[in-house]
Amino acid sequence: MELEPFVFEHGGRLLGARAAGDEGDTSAAVNRYALRALEREEYAVFTLDLCHNQVDRHFSRFPEEELARIDAMTPGRPLMERHDLRGTLPRGMFFRSRLHREGEMVSVRPEVYVMRTVENGDFITNIEGGVYRETSIGFSFRLPECSICGKDLRTCEHIPGHTYGEATCHFIMRDVMEVIEGSVVSSGSQGTGFVAGARSLARGATEALVAAREDYHEPIELVSSGLWAEE
Repeated sequence: MELEPFVFEHGGRLLGARAAGDEGDTSAAVNRYALRALEREEYAVFTLDLCHNQVDRHFSRFPEEELARIDAMTPGRPLMERHDLRGTLPRGMFFRSRLHREGEMVSVRPEVYVMRTVENGDFITNIEGGVYRETSIGFSFRLPECSICGKDLRTCEHIPGHTYGEATCHFIMRDVMEVIEGSVVSSGSQGTGFVAGARSLARGATEALVAAREDYHEPIELVSSGLWAEE
């Protein structure tokens, strides 16, 4: 049986507004995505730690090689509100990204530009004022690898957050397929503060794992042609 990839959310934090100093490079990077050349005063730029390699509150983590994939995929993806891909249009655009190292932590650190329109005025003000602090990345990946046994977590018996011997189970997110978007949320999964189904219906780890295990263990039904199919 081929298992479906996970569509998932993961939190990050806002680091701050872009400091002056390399405006020429910033403008050139932003204008790669614009249909006309934008003047610097037309947009605000923010720097984010979008995700990192530490175990988060859902007991999941990215290995560094997957962070490199996310880093390459993030530019050109939209900044949304609350993962709402159905009800709202993007607020901003990620236009470049890099990996940042600080001790043992490695994070994906992209920059996003937000147009200074009337509609975005309150949004920008709340980010600059520290009211909107946390973000979450929407993405899909194929393999939730169990940290205890190394198997696909959907097929083993280990539970993230439970202790086995001296080790606490978590799952390693491997084979990232796509970065869908980044969103402003009230509380990201990593609890690090705001950097910032259908695919817009991404779920948390526990809910997604329960659903995946139910699908995996669902009985097989034989059809009249002699072939088999999963209901």
